[in-house]
Amino acid sequence: MLLYKYTMGDSINLVSKSLDNTKSIAHRIVEDFILNKKKCIVFLKGDLGSGKTTFVRFALEKFGVGKDDFNGSPTFTIVNEYGSVFHIDLYRLKSKEDVFDSGVDEYLTKNGVFFIEWPEILDMKPDVLIEFLNINDNEREIHVYSS
Repeated sequence: MLLYKYTMGDSINLVSKSLDNTKSIAHRIVEDFILNKKKCIVFLKGDLGSGKTTFVRFALEKFGVGKDDFNGSPTFTIVNEYGSVFHIDLYRLKSKEDVFDSGVDEYLTKNGVFFIEWPEILDMKPDVLIEFLNINDNEREIHVYSS
C-alpha cells in the first residue's frame, strides 16, 4: 500500500513497504516532477542501501529503459548514460576537482535528466531532491522536494 501524504509547497512524503511500492513511487515521481522537461537535475540522498539505485532503475523504466538494459550503480564508472538520461554516482569523488577531472561537469552542461547519487560535493541546486530514509529492512521513507 502506498501512503501519499502531501505537505506544503512542492513536496511530498511517501512510505514504501516493498519493491512494488518503490516502483510505483518512482514512476509517479517521474510523471509528476521530471517527465517532459528539457533538463532536470535530480539529487538522490540517503545512506548506503537506502534504495537510491533501485529507485533509479524503476525511474528509468518510465524513459523506456528495460531491466536488462540497466547497468546498475555507476559507483566505479561514475556515469551510466541511457540516451538523454544520465545516472551519476559521486560516491568515490571527494572534491570539486574530482568532479571536474571525471568530466561530470561536462555532462551537466547537456540537456537531459540527471539522477545524481551522493551530490553533496556539487555546487548547484537541483530541480528535484529525493531523500531516502530506512525505517527497517523492508520499509523506507521517501521525501521529494521540487523547486
